[in-house]
Amino acid sequence: MSTLLTNPDYSGEFEDKPLPLNLYDEYDDEEDLWIKPRLENLVNGTLTPKQLAIDLDAMITEDTNRKYDELMKRPDPRNLTEEEEENESSIAPHPRSHISLLFSVIVQLCTAFPAYHPGQTHIVEFLFALQSLSRHEVYTGLPPKDPSEPYQTVTLWPLEEDGGDWQMFSYHFKEAMKVWLAPYRLRNLNAAMARLAALKLCDCDRYSALLYIMPSNNEYLDLDERPIDGPNRLGNNLIAAAQWILPLKEGHFTYQECKKFEGEPEWPHIWCMVHWREWKRQFAFVAGDERFAAKYREVAERSYCQMLVYEEEDSKGQ
Repeated sequence: MSTLLTNPDYSGEFEDKPLPLNLYDEYDDEEDLWIKPRLENLVNGTLTPKQLAIDLDAMITEDTNRKYDELMKRPDPRNLTEEEEENESSIAPHPRSHISLLFSVIVQLCTAFPAYHPGQTHIVEFLFALQSLSRHEVYTGLPPKDPSEPYQTVTLWPLEEDGGDWQMFSYHFKEAMKVWLAPYRLRNLNAAMARLAALKLCDCDRYSALLYIMPSNNEYLDLDERPIDGPNRLGNNLIAAAQWILPLKEGHFTYQECKKFEGEPEWPHIWCMVHWREWKRQFAFVAGDERFAAKYREVAERSYCQMLVYEEEDSKGQ
């Protein structure tokens, strides 16, 4: 039996409902088993975004303070054994490991929920709750070589800093987009990415599936050489790309960002009117080509028409 037929990710029943969360695995450690059940409760609605934000902030603060206190009791806090150096984060305060795990699990959850599903909304509300907490610093790493220098710290939780990529939040979306995702997961992930980008919670637009529907992209297969999987691949990528166009807030964000630049920008910037017009051409092309299944043509038609609406609204407002 085909793997696609037995893998629930490919079942049509998940078109408008959440996919399996797939949170847990055999390698989960104590830290995984602290954060994963709480995030599961968050998206299920049994733990409020504010409470989880408070609990997570307290856990990281207590962990870093405890490790700092224990480390500074040593005669030479910087002198670690070879074994300790290989696992420094278990000895010295290392808030970034907690933050990285948090973002990784959040991205995994983002693949499960369609656009504006309550589960996705709970994730967004949780990120806003973290961002609204009182800013404070926690220790990180080993103490400085020079005792007169201050101990290095990390400030929690300024998600808007570093150009919207605080603590490399977008890296986890990049890693998720690099692996083969079932069509609904690819769509859901892009729905979350577009929403977070429009809300200025994460600058992850450089990994948008909009890039996949450009003829210059490796994901864009030759439809004549690949008459079956070519239209299906492009169609699934197009549905994911449409998550940056169809929801009004996300679509307005995409258009307004593109309007800032006419010519093609250098990587990692993707927004420009050259790309906007190419995306519009691709939506129009798929909408009118019968090699594509009806579900792809329908989304392409709606996306193309919505792009025209944004342009018309903009011209009237000038």
